[in-house]
Amino acid sequence: MIQLVCDGTPHDTLPLQPHPGTSGDGKIVAGHTMLLKLAEDLPLSASIEEVWRLLRDTSRLTSLLPGVDSVAPLQEEGNEAYTAKVSEKIGPFKITMSLEVRVTEAVEPSLLKATLKGADSMGLNRMTGSLQVALRPASPGTQMHFEASVEILGKLATLGAVPIRRRTTQVFAEFAKNIQGQFEARADSA
Repeated sequence: MIQLVCDGTPHDTLPLQPHPGTSGDGKIVAGHTMLLKLAEDLPLSASIEEVWRLLRDTSRLTSLLPGVDSVAPLQEEGNEAYTAKVSEKIGPFKITMSLEVRVTEAVEPSLLKATLKGADSMGLNRMTGSLQVALRPASPGTQMHFEASVEILGKLATLGAVPIRRRTTQVFAEFAKNIQGQFEARADSA
């Protein structure tokens, strides 16, 4: 389920043209935001321990996420944090952002929580949010429950709910296919 709220208005009542938050000359009006909430369940044909190992293998996991160009650990004592460069095309915009992802809680092998924040190089688009992945045993393998709440600010938020909801659905479906493929390939070769 994906829920989008723009400037406090639920997505099913949003006007698409002209969109609030833009002026006649196309400049962003300060304060334009969109809240993206995502909750998805994903069945995986692997043990909870195998799925946990994938979640904790940063390079392997990020290779399955569409739009991730690079990831590097931040050298901060006592904190697990990464910097990531992500690129995505949404509507007429191609956005490249630098994100900082911080793991806030890891309960092996069932729960992983993180926060994220970042912006594009010009500061026209920013995002902050949190995500959570919960694992539980399920027949015949593991059920992954993914939740995210991300506030999008700036130019990207002016697109409105429909294109962002559509692209988010596509990206998650591609990620789901990629992660399921990791375990199906292993099950076929066993």
